[in-house]
Amino acid sequence: MRKKVLFLVVFALMGFMGMAQDLKDLYPADAEIVITPLPFACGKGTPYSDAFTIDRAKVKGLPLYSYRDLNGTLKNTNEESFASVFRHFRLPQGNNVEIVVVAIERAEYMRYVMLAFKNGSLTDCLEAGFRSNDDIAMKQWRINAKGSIQISSLKLDDVAQQVLFKDDFGAVKAYRLDEIYEVNAEGKFKKLNKVEYDTKEYTKEELMDKDKNIWNL
Repeated sequence: MRKKVLFLVVFALMGFMGMAQDLKDLYPADAEIVITPLPFACGKGTPYSDAFTIDRAKVKGLPLYSYRDLNGTLKNTNEESFASVFRHFRLPQGNNVEIVVVAIERAEYMRYVMLAFKNGSLTDCLEAGFRSNDDIAMKQWRINAKGSIQISSLKLDDVAQQVLFKDDFGAVKAYRLDEIYEVNAEGKFKKLNKVEYDTKEYTKEELMDKDKNIWNL
């Protein structure tokens, strides 16, 4: 399979003015924080560790929405059922950087956002995944033992094509995109590399296979 490899060094900044500034704002006052060991892969069906529902009054400005289409362009901005702490990681570099993955869930949809904290203060955020709750995943994430983040996405070949998760489509043409990030000493997500695979056809049946994640489709 042909691969296009582009080495990029860029900062993946998603504006977060007005977001929660303190790590403690994500948790209830009496919560016991559970740290998930690395490596970790968020596959289909991966459960929460200890799900703490986030108090929205404390986190105004966080990107708490999901998508209803495969391209990730049609936002559900209202009626999200809840946003919860999904996983909490401490990076092995020893620079007091932590990553909290927030899951934003609606009845039919799920989206994951990574929040980076340096010494307990919010420094950056990055969209890490989204899917429908019938197991069609269009973006998924993994973190290796060294703290390197791989985000794998399926991108529809026709960027103007709007396919809803609930549509009765037989197949779509898409290409896989892998993006590699690290979190630097300042707590910023830094894109190091991306790998683009050839376009192929994906049937709805294989996209819905609970045992197939993007990295093994």
